Order: sequence, then C-alpha cells, then structure tokens
Amino acid sequence: MGLKDWIGLGASVATTEALTPVIEAFAVEDETWTTTVVGAITTYAGQPSRAPRIDRATASQVPAVKRSRDLVCTASGGLRLRLKRVADGAFGSWSLFDQPERNVPRSVTMTRLFEDMFYEGEGWWDVTEIGHHGYPAFVERLAPGRARVVDGRLYVDGKERRDPRSVIRFPSPNEGLLIAGARAIRTCLMLDQAAANMADGVPPADYFTPGEGFDPATSDDDVIEMLNRWQASRRARSTAYVPHALEYHTGGWSPEQLQLADARQHAVLEIARVAGVDPEELGVSTTSRTYSSDWSRRKNFLDFTLGGYLNAVADRLRMHDVTPMGYEPEIDLDGFLRSDPLARFTAYKAGLEAGALTPDEVREAEGKAPIEPASQPATVRALPTREEESA
Repeated sequence: MGLKDWIGLGASVATTEALTPVIEAFAVEDETWTTTVVGAITTYAGQPSRAPRIDRATASQVPAVKRSRDLVCTASGGLRLRLKRVADGAFGSWSLFDQPERNVPRSVTMTRLFEDMFYEGEGWWDVTEIGHHGYPAFVERLAPGRARVVDGRLYVDGKERRDPRSVIRFPSPNEGLLIAGARAIRTCLMLDQAAANMADGVPPADYFTPGEGFDPATSDDDVIEMLNRWQASRRARSTAYVPHALEYHTGGWSPEQLQLADARQHAVLEIARVAGVDPEELGVSTTSRTYSSDWSRRKNFLDFTLGGYLNAVADRLRMHDVTPMGYEPEIDLDGFLRSDPLARFTAYKAGLEAGALTPDEVREAEGKAPIEPASQPATVRALPTREEESA
C-alpha cells in the first residue's frame, strides 16, 4: 500500500470529451470563449470563472456561516465515540477515542476536526504517541496548511514524512465550504457592506425644491431657517401648508429597502444550501413545513447533513492503521436523538413487556446505575388459587 492509499488520495479522476464541435476559440481577459454550431444556429459559450477560496476568518464574520458551522460541527463534535468489540458487541476504553489530544477535552478536539472537514474539505491528525498495542494512543490536530501532499510525498510543516502512519487524514464527503460557498459568502459580505453604507447615509424622507420661476432662498442660512420653521410647525400641528414658491416631495427608501432585506435573505438561503442546513435554522422561512417533533427534526438533520461527516470519521478510524482487527468505532447517537420522557418510558414499557429490554438496560439508557440485588424491592406474590389452597 502506497502513501496515496494510506492517506486516501489514490482515486483517479475520469475525464470526458466535449460532444459539440468547436469551430473557434479565443480568450477575453480570464475567460475562454468558444464558437460552436448547433444545427444552423451559431452559439457562444463561455466558461464562468470560479470564485477564489475565501479565508476562514472572513467567512466567519457572516452570521449565517457561523451558525451553520455551529450546527454541523458542534453537534457532531459533542457525540460520544466508543470502541466496540465486533465479536460480542462489548464496549471498551480506548485513549484515542476517549481523549485524542492530551490536555484537550475530547469534544473540543472532535469539534475542531469536523470544523476542518466542514471548512477545508479535510482534517489532519499528527500521531504523537503510539501505545503498547502498536496503534495510535494520542494525536495532535494539525491546523489547515500544516500537512500537504506534493507529488505523492507527505510534508508536515515543510518537512517530509517517510512513515504514512505518522498522520491520520480525514477526507470530507463534501467540498469545503470556503471553496464551494465562496461566491455566496462574498455576496453576503457585499450586501452587508451595502446595507451599512445605506445606514451611514440614509436618503431623506422628504425634501423641497424651488417652484417654477421661484427661488425663495438666497443663502444657506435662509434654507436652514426655512427647514427649522417647517419642522417646528409640523411638530405643532398635523396639517401643513406649502407656499407656491416651494414644491414638497416625499420619497426615500423604506427601512426594508435600506437593509436590502430580500437580497440578503436570498444570500443566506444560498449559504444554507451549500452548508446543507435547513434555511429555517438560519432564520429564512421557506415553507410552512413543521416537524412533528423535535426528534423528527433532529433525525432529518442527522440523515441529510451530519451523517456524511460522521460516517467519514468513523470509517477512517475503522481502518486498520488506527483500530485493531476485531474492533470498530461506534458513534453514540442516543443522546442526540433522545426523545421526550413520555415517549421514552412508553418505549421502555413496551420493550420490558416484550422481553427485549431488562430493567438494568433501561436504567443504563437513562444514565443510572443498575439496581443492586439486595436493594431491589421484594416481589409481591399473587394470591393463591383455589387449586393451590386445596393442594
């Protein structure tokens, strides 16, 4: 197995040839244009330029991006990761899963990993300690850009690494938001700047112009005095009188127009689409759809957004350069999909009656210790039947 196979870079890329015959091609600035013939109609097709990658600090200034990151990364990083023995389903302790980085809480390390996958399209761990079993025991998160693969060679902080097992690469199932969402994020930033500029220079709600053939103001002081008298008069009474020498105009923009509300809502909607989150989580109402319960909303979010990232991490940790044969990682979703108490205890009751659950399993699911045999309440014996009494 080569270096590219270890870090997951061995996939080939298929190419396709154009089906439409090209008659002429020429370049204008940074875009390539081709003249093609479809039947008897000549068409001009241009390849749109791709928006360059945006940096993380700038993207995080957009509230929709920050909220999307919190929904995806914080929720994923808070889930418990356990080592499961395949033979009997028993769970064991594993330092790499319990606390990957020394002196860093597990949830923080995992949240940063999912954040790198969400923003950059990949995350990297540097293996700092190998356990007695010969597998990684502790790691250090590598910030974006510290680990790179150039011509099939791995470099960390500019130094080549000969051993591919010294790092763990986590490829994301989705393209990084800083690339895929660069155009949408820049649009949102420009609209925010435009709205701020509008707020700094709000157009007047009303104004005067000289009437035809009149110019009642001969100096700036006359204009200021006239406006002050108009303002004082309007405060004193609701009825106004405009002399023939002046023409009164009402106009200006509404507060909604000043804030570019529609355009900004559309930009947020585009970010929600790229990030894979429900637009309503970002404050954009798209439909009248309502979830039947909080559980169904979370299940939908897990199936269509979080699942891809969670499966990618679990599958990478399942590879045998990280986890020994006969064991596999399991992400505990019980806490995330936890329903309300009434629904849980109704399900427990059905499970106990069907024999699918034991009282200790129910207590474990509720985070409580098993009941000791000596402390269990005595079983109340049913009254004897007539057959038992005659016997």
